[in-house]
Amino acid sequence: MKNAGHRSWASVLGLTVAASLLLAAPAGALLEELRDSVQEFELENGLRFLVVERHDAPVFSYATCVDAGGVCEEAGKTGIAHMFEHMAFKGTETIGTTDFEAERQAMAKVDALWDEIRAEQAKGRRADTTRLAELREEFDAALEASHEYVVQNDFWTVIEENGGRMINAFTGVDVTCYFYSLPSNRLELCARMEGDRMAHPVLREFYQERDVVRTERRNSESSPMGRLWLNSVSLGFEAHPYRDGVIGHVSDIEAFHRRDARAFFDTYYVSNNMTVVFVGDVTLDEVKRFARKYFSDVREAPDPPPVVTVEPEHKAERRLIMEEDANPVVMAGYLCPAASDPDYATAELMMEILAGGRSSRLYERLVKQEQIATQAGAGTGNPGEKYPNMAGIFVYLAAGEDPFEAEQIVYEEIDRLIAEGPTPEELEKVKTGYLARQMRQLREPGWFALFLGMAEAVHGHWSELFNHLDRIEAVTPEQVQALAAKMLLKENRSVAIMTKPAPEAEGGEQS
Repeated sequence: MKNAGHRSWASVLGLTVAASLLLAAPAGALLEELRDSVQEFELENGLRFLVVERHDAPVFSYATCVDAGGVCEEAGKTGIAHMFEHMAFKGTETIGTTDFEAERQAMAKVDALWDEIRAEQAKGRRADTTRLAELREEFDAALEASHEYVVQNDFWTVIEENGGRMINAFTGVDVTCYFYSLPSNRLELCARMEGDRMAHPVLREFYQERDVVRTERRNSESSPMGRLWLNSVSLGFEAHPYRDGVIGHVSDIEAFHRRDARAFFDTYYVSNNMTVVFVGDVTLDEVKRFARKYFSDVREAPDPPPVVTVEPEHKAERRLIMEEDANPVVMAGYLCPAASDPDYATAELMMEILAGGRSSRLYERLVKQEQIATQAGAGTGNPGEKYPNMAGIFVYLAAGEDPFEAEQIVYEEIDRLIAEGPTPEELEKVKTGYLARQMRQLREPGWFALFLGMAEAVHGHWSELFNHLDRIEAVTPEQVQALAAKMLLKENRSVAIMTKPAPEAEGGEQS
């Protein structure tokens, strides 16, 4: 949706703020205060709610996080999680329509025609092209007729007209979240709107929105950096569905039927697979009252099927060289433990030491000393973190610089970290910055609501948000050195390099 990013919990949390924030109070005291502020309850249908009361301003932040994302998709249906996220803003049987019964019939006609088109296309070379053209004309006419009943952007408009701010959503590989803020006297409106769309969504304008999603994919493929990013994700995973990302393959998107999105909703948007969070000027009692009134219709169902595919151990380096008329880029990814692994906190700090900021080793070496790069960075959680993922390093080179030279410098700094480990002072500095960023975000109601919901979806319980920060504080230099020696190996890495095309040889032939 608007301005939505597809990013992991770790990368969302990694927004830069001043480390001096920690001087305001001991980190442990602040964390305990935040941890103790979380209240929880569950409806009879199994839907979980988290409530944090903060009465310093007459506003609250809302978030719903669903334990579903790109990783849940079947072959041939890549992108359907993201597609349903778009559909969730299209309204319900009472919001977004002038006559729902007439609209339902019009949508059924559109779906029936799309079935006929898909059946004819499935014949391949035997398809009747004349009949296909006729069906497409009928389909377009039926689509236009169904649109007559739509009140455009009605759901969005109601929220905005009642003071809603930061209305948005994102689909990641692990989780899908919906969030915004409202004045505190609009709590019941929020509960009514959200309970309705999570229980009774109407997938109106499905085929029009499908074209929007297809354009998003094509836009990703239209730039050299977009192509490099998409290819680097596929390169990093042999078996795990992380390899397909979030936005979906064009051929899958173009084939979507409305029932595909409905099937995804019926499987994953169920009470036992979602968490609703309110942070701000609300009380636990009033949230309970409105939750029972408006969210009790959210359907209870069996737990969705688990992801059973496990990425096998990588035993050989994987390389991709892309020739593009653009400045060179180096991306090196290493298969990394999932966020549930005790080593994950160590992996995060290890990558921070290597390229987490302007004082990191690779930034100092490549940007400041050698002056061959304009940017160097690193992080874990690519493209998600619920399962083993990629800990990645990226280097943007200045025009005319050699990416293979920069790649070797990256490996030199990795070898130095393996041989020497970080100094205690270096690790402490990275920890302080990391914790400062997290504390700053957790004190903002909107971010706090979002992070609590994501921790429930990705890590199984909101308390893991705080447990993880405890683990960060406990990491030692010896643990960083040991993990570097175990993980940052040639056979465990996937390297994607963008370089200029080779010059044409005399005579017009390319070497």
